[in-house]
Amino acid sequence: MKAKIVNFFQFLFFFAIGSVLLYLAFRGIDLNKLIATLRHADYEWVVLSLVFAFLALLFRAYRWQLLLGAINKHPHISRILLAVNVGYLANFAFPRIGEITRCGMLHRTDKLPVDKVFGTVVAERMCDMLMILLLLALLLALKFETTGGFMMHNVIHPIKRMIPETAGILWGIMVLLLVAAAFFLLWYIFRTQLSKITALRKMKEWLTGMTQGMKSVLKLNHFGLFLLLNLLVYGMYFMQTYLMFFALPHSASLGIADALFILVVSSLSFVVPVQGGIGAYHVMVSLGLTVFGLSREEGMAYATISHSATSLLFILLGALSLLILYTRKFKNTP
Repeated sequence: MKAKIVNFFQFLFFFAIGSVLLYLAFRGIDLNKLIATLRHADYEWVVLSLVFAFLALLFRAYRWQLLLGAINKHPHISRILLAVNVGYLANFAFPRIGEITRCGMLHRTDKLPVDKVFGTVVAERMCDMLMILLLLALLLALKFETTGGFMMHNVIHPIKRMIPETAGILWGIMVLLLVAAAFFLLWYIFRTQLSKITALRKMKEWLTGMTQGMKSVLKLNHFGLFLLLNLLVYGMYFMQTYLMFFALPHSASLGIADALFILVVSSLSFVVPVQGGIGAYHVMVSLGLTVFGLSREEGMAYATISHSATSLLFILLGALSLLILYTRKFKNTP
């Protein structure tokens, strides 16, 4: 009962963050102009862009299959795709919960150890972050003035205002290092006694298994294919972003480098812990499009169509996948 109450309040907390961001995104927007823009959108381009969104999910599933194979786990690609879809659906309830949810789905269908599988998910997310950083570096090389100015004004400066002075940061780092050193020293001294505590022993086993999963990148048999799949995933995201431009007359004239810029900006928005990127995506993408001369209403129209269509796709695929996973009988093959 207590766990349900805690989960309920966690949901409300993250939902409140998303709602505030959504309010800030739409504050000052002329809703009549926004609605008029949405009415004149060409939704055939939206549907076409969603084809590439689905392909990105498929390539993600193949990429994850390679990582699972590196730890000697070989679930069928169909079950991996179903698990990925359910994970995206779960993120609309709680941010980041989808990562552990999809591991739970593979445990259900294939009896895979959740700790090791979660380690492969962490490795996957680290690869995602590296890809975003590489794309950002490419953007800075292609459009330094536009990209650098936007990042300084909308990302770096707000973060600097949120953190304390440099001296405070250094003291904080020193305290954290001392606490970590004290923890490991106590663990080393009392490791025999502490290992008898069930909760700590299970935590150690979980961390060991997760670490093994994270090392899956180092054990890949087809590293070249893995790199190609990384490029394909973000290539599909790029095509989705670029094709979505043609859905609205005001963004139809934007080019390839502009689509790359919006892809990076939208990726950064998902760092904010809110359900499905709600609010954060709208703020970042609408602001990003104003760099190219679009009005706030026009930028918000693009962000609204893009986010709503993609969210609807994820929800439908996730719900269908969840139905399949809980109605079909699977032969568990760890």
